[in-house]
Parts: sequence; C-alpha cells; structure tokens
Amino acid sequence: MSSVILKRCDSYNPQKVEAAVGFIFEQAGGIGSLVNPGQKVALKVNLIARKKPDFAATTHPALVEAVAREVIRAGGRPVICDSPGGPYSKVLLKAVYRETGMSGVAERTGAELNFDTGGVTVKYPEGKVYSSYPVITPLAGADVIIGLSKMKTHGMTTFTGAVKLFYGAVPGLTKAEYHFNIQKLESFSQLLVDLADMIKPKFSIMDGIWGMEGDGPLSGTPRFAGVLLAGRNPFAVDAAACRLAGIKPEGIVYLKAALDRGLVSDLNAMQLAGDPYLPLDQPFKLPGYRNIDFNLPPVAKKLLGRWLQPRPVISGKVCRGCGECARACPAGAISLKEGKALVDLDRCIRCFCCHELCLPRAVSVYQWWPVKKLMR
Repeated sequence: MSSVILKRCDSYNPQKVEAAVGFIFEQAGGIGSLVNPGQKVALKVNLIARKKPDFAATTHPALVEAVAREVIRAGGRPVICDSPGGPYSKVLLKAVYRETGMSGVAERTGAELNFDTGGVTVKYPEGKVYSSYPVITPLAGADVIIGLSKMKTHGMTTFTGAVKLFYGAVPGLTKAEYHFNIQKLESFSQLLVDLADMIKPKFSIMDGIWGMEGDGPLSGTPRFAGVLLAGRNPFAVDAAACRLAGIKPEGIVYLKAALDRGLVSDLNAMQLAGDPYLPLDQPFKLPGYRNIDFNLPPVAKKLLGRWLQPRPVISGKVCRGCGECARACPAGAISLKEGKALVDLDRCIRCFCCHELCLPRAVSVYQWWPVKKLMR
C-alpha cells in the first residue's frame, strides 16, 4: 500500500501523457485491477479556481483525458468532479470546467462533467476532528475514486497534493466554515487526514509535470518537475513527492499525523517503482510567509500578532472589486468600499482564502522581514 510509481514525462503532449499514464496503470497491475465494467468512476481533480492550465494551479486536462480514456477502455464511466473555492453552484462549475480545460476533455472522451451540487453526510466514527463529514454527491455515489492532484506548495500546509485534494470533497462554503472553526494547523491537518482516510481513493496520480512553487496553491510560480507520481496510498504519494521536491515529509504536519495514525508505514523509506527516483536539482521554493502560534495571554497575542503574524494586503490598483474574496472569507473580515476590497485585520483569522481565490492576484501576504528570516 505504500509503494509509489514514478514516471518521467517532459511535456503535456497528449501522446506522451497517455503513454506515461498507461505505464503507471501497467505498473499498478493494469486498469482492470482498479475498474470493472459498468462502474461509475469519480475522477477527483484539483479545480481550485477559474485558471487556465498554463498557470499550473489546476490538474492539467491532458492528464485527466488520458485517465478518462483508460477508464473507458476498462468499461468504466468516468465523472470529472470537484468543489472549487467559493460557492458550489452550476454557474461556477460551468465557468471552472471551461477555463481549466475540463469541458474539452468531456467533449473529446465522452466523460461526464458533474453538475450535481448536492452533498451527502458520511459517518466517520474514527475521525479525530469530526465523526462525520459532508461530501459532494459524485464522490459519495462513486464505485471507484481516482484522485488526480497537482504538485504544489501551500501557504498553510507547506505542501498540497494527493491528500489535501480531498478538502475539495467538502461542498462549497463549508470549507470556509472549517477554516474559521479550525484555525490551528495541527487540528486542520488532522481534518485533512480524516477526509482522505474516510474517502479512501482507490488510486492517486499527481500531476508534477509542471507544478507550483512559492506562494501556492494559486498565487505561486509554475515550476517544471517533469514527473507523474502515483500509488494506492495518497499519503505515500505525497511523501514521495515532497522528497522529490526537496521538502522534508516529516515536516509536513498532516503527513506526520498520518504516520502517527498508521496510515503510512514510513515517510522516507518506501517501495518505489517505475523510473529512477532522483531529487530535483533545485528544491521547490516554499511560501514566503508562515503562521506562528503564540503561547501568550490573549491581549499580548493580539498586539504582537500585528507585527509577527503574516497578513493579507490588497492592492487597490489590481483589485477589480468583484467581491469573491469577501464571499469566501470565513471570518467576514473583508468588505467592499468604493469598489475595492478592504481587510479588517482585527477579524482576520489568517486562513488566506482571499489570497488563494483572488483571480487577478490583487491579494498578497506580508510578513515582517525579521520574522521571515528567523523562521527559515
């Protein structure tokens, strides 16, 4: 369960990606070992926002198309699905599918695009945070779930891939509610582990041909890694990807939590298959800010937080006044004034959903430089 398949792939040329995906499934025992004829197969992709594939923020359509074709050859019925950031609506899904290239995948392959915006409550009595979670309908009703994630850095969790992909299993603005109610990284990481273990994808493939480094998951810089990583255990896939990217997997809180819970046997020694496993020449650049948990009285914590904690900064020149950040803010800390977004730092919980979801990149994250230097 902890084995990880690595396949080098130097571009999104459809033939190259299809060959790489075929190799991965062959190494895994064949697509027939995962999908039976007639089964509904949910392809859970990362569609965080309405971004074109070249931004490297979303799962590339070439990978989704190659996997969809394999599923169809096995007699399965692929359904492309995700709950992007913001309200979970048919209008938003249509725009996201179009911009990210998923509409084209559906047209070329016959795969279904999910427009069911409902959810199902799934019981998970062994959960460390909650004993049940809402899950979008196409995942709850699938016979097989294949996760198709993107290899990226992340401002809160440092890394995001096969595990955090399933935060997008939570419908719409409930994700923002979780951010508001679970502000500590340790607790939020346990929630991520809960979701991935509860959903139990049958297989995970990570798109690392072009990943994202720096201030991911949306505002970072595209980074070529030239690789696809895959396996039956999403925690092992993420650990292998971290090592490849020059990130210590034991420093990723949700991976350490998964290790403690026995969901992965080792974060640094696992069975590897496929192409030779060689770390990148240069490690991925990490986010340029970091939240700090102070063990101080509330008054002192509030005063020092203005200096030491990172904070969102909105550029009035770039802001379009669309209000997307205000609608997504779980703390209600953002308002519009004279057509521009403003942040109330006293109410801000530093989840940086605004930074993640701002399409024109009007939101940046500022942290006092001595703190950034000390935290490196």
